[in-house]
Amino acid sequence: MRQLAVAVLSLIAAVLFAAPGSAGPTPRFADPPPNFTCSLLTADTIECHWDVLVDANGQATKYSVDAVANFDLAGGGTQSADFDFGTPVTSVTIPLSSFPTDINGDTVPDTLVSVVLRVKGLAPPGKREFNQHNAFSGTVTCAIGGTCAP
Repeated sequence: MRQLAVAVLSLIAAVLFAAPGSAGPTPRFADPPPNFTCSLLTADTIECHWDVLVDANGQATKYSVDAVANFDLAGGGTQSADFDFGTPVTSVTIPLSSFPTDINGDTVPDTLVSVVLRVKGLAPPGKREFNQHNAFSGTVTCAIGGTCAP
């Protein structure tokens, strides 16, 4: 009986240590879209550009720009929120009006102070076969009323 318990525990340990190596298929795009840049186009618009992402199976058919908006709260403190912008082309224009003016819902307007942006390529349709589980680019931070920088 003791030998059976040792054998079962050894088998379980082997499966647990081997599992991370077989966690699923590799993402469709191992690299992020190249040359990701953003700038404040006007006082109320951010524009981002990047190069086409191509892999052995072709190019990305859609891109997702992840934006983390950082706010100073009217009552004191800070809060961040995550937003996504999808596009089939290699640029996106984001009006600052896309972000809520009252992020914490206390009916007092809060102040958007910066937006941290990054992009990844998608290979739709759907989420099957890790089509959307791809690498993000480096981040670019746009300070509202200032400039954008990596």
